[in-house]
Amino acid sequence: MYKRILKIVSSAIVFCMLISIGSLLYITYQGSKNPDEIPSFFGYKPFTVLSNSMQPSFSAGDMVFVKDKPASEIAVNDVITFKEGERKLITHRVVEQTNQGFVTKGDNNNVIDSEIVASDDVVGTHAFTIPKAGYVSKFVSSPVGITLLILVPLLGYLLLEIYDLITRFLSRKEKTV
Repeated sequence: MYKRILKIVSSAIVFCMLISIGSLLYITYQGSKNPDEIPSFFGYKPFTVLSNSMQPSFSAGDMVFVKDKPASEIAVNDVITFKEGERKLITHRVVEQTNQGFVTKGDNNNVIDSEIVASDDVVGTHAFTIPKAGYVSKFVSSPVGITLLILVPLLGYLLLEIYDLITRFLSRKEKTV
């Protein structure tokens, strides 16, 4: 029974490690192949919220996922992520549509955004949120996080395998005596 639980835990660690490494490789590949595009998983693009401008909908540290949607289908009250400048992305609610684009505002802000968002600048619309997952994402993307993400499961797997080998060796020794 104990060996079976040990094997299940060992297999789960290997599975998580393979999924993590596969995800990191996929994101790295997407980023190197198209450095100007945002990596996506099955059409969903993850972003970490950096401010509280959209509270109570989501807070700083949350991870929001956006999905592509044609500009013609975006309506008032949709939450969109859009480009402001070359590298800045903002996620705010559409409060009005004009011929020039979308007027947006953060739920927690008193005034509308100063710039009208052009249709070409829209990255996608809000699909779902994972609370506080942005903190995990930020940690994992750091050198220490990547090291721990790969080394800790690998070390755990190696320790379980060594333990399994030692117990097999000791049980063989007891049978021979």
